[in-house]
Amino acid sequence: MNDLKILFPRVAIVVDQMTALGGADIELFSVLKILPHADIYTILFKKDKYPPIKQKIYTSFVQRKFKYISPRHLKIFNPLAYESFNLDGYDLVISISAGPARGVITGIYQPHVALVMTPPRSLWDNELNIRGSKLKWIYKPISKILNTYLRMWDWSISRRVDYWVANSKYIQKKIKRTYKEDSTLIYPGIRNIDIKKENLSKKYDISKKYFLVVSRLYDYKRVDWAIEACIKANKKLLIVGEGPDEKYLRNIAKGNRNIEFFGFLNYTDILSLYKNAQALLFCGIEDFGLVPVEAMACGTPVLGYKEGGLLETVLEGKTGEFFNTKEELIHLLKNFDKTIYNEKDIIKQSKKFTEDRFLSNLKKYLINVYKEEKSKGSRR
Repeated sequence: MNDLKILFPRVAIVVDQMTALGGADIELFSVLKILPHADIYTILFKKDKYPPIKQKIYTSFVQRKFKYISPRHLKIFNPLAYESFNLDGYDLVISISAGPARGVITGIYQPHVALVMTPPRSLWDNELNIRGSKLKWIYKPISKILNTYLRMWDWSISRRVDYWVANSKYIQKKIKRTYKEDSTLIYPGIRNIDIKKENLSKKYDISKKYFLVVSRLYDYKRVDWAIEACIKANKKLLIVGEGPDEKYLRNIAKGNRNIEFFGFLNYTDILSLYKNAQALLFCGIEDFGLVPVEAMACGTPVLGYKEGGLLETVLEGKTGEFFNTKEELIHLLKNFDKTIYNEKDIIKQSKKFTEDRFLSNLKKYLINVYKEEKSKGSRR
């Protein structure tokens, strides 16, 4: 009885809008390795932003009617869109979400397992991600009104979840504080890293020692801290990633020759950039943070903000350092010496957070869900 397809013949995985590849999507790809027969539900899917997906993807009316409108304008439709999905006939529903995907309606014989990235930051942490917009003057007051309504909806849909899974101790605490629910900790993990030797100096003109940011460009990622700190410390910084904050961040950089924006890069090149970087800079408060683990898997230390899931993956003084302020980050950059870190120790720490371990733990958990549902007298 260890075959998940036998236990759960029909599975629906519900995710937040798929418009830009991120950590939740990486976790989705991992989960599909043990549930390849699952169908995927999301309100909006931009196919060109994702590698090929074999599974059937169902989208909502948002995809059909508002495909070309910025996703930030569409959150008002979240309750209607997610509640409109018909999940009749599925034996298991899994939501992988940092937002509204938990809002689907399930039947009494359909266990809903929520893999929680975080309770929505825009609702519970007052993160609006609008500073790069020309219309921020109108977004802010409207968002305050809209978010009051969406907070009530988010609380109500939390009652629909049967089983809670957190991706870090930090998120366990947030789930308890926000929804008053206990959760099971299952750390996500990265796939096996295979770094191919490439001459990136010719490809990207990076002959000088550099620090690295790999991130979607949103307010809460605080890439502006990394830019300003590297300018003041006179260090080269490479920024990999896209997002609505890009124009704002370019304005902060003011054309400084030490700051380079690379946009979207393929995974092979990103791994090579990790490997050759002095350190990864990670300035945001992250729920878990796959990027720092990837960097460590390449033997590269992490300089990170001292809060969030990072405290559970990075070992201070051994695989990286922490800072509380921008001034502390500047000090770290000015005095940084990569040679004091043991590359083998850094890679060893990353091995605690592998995709294989994540999937093994998740599979055991889902088998236990099946047993618990059966003991409660479900139709299975």
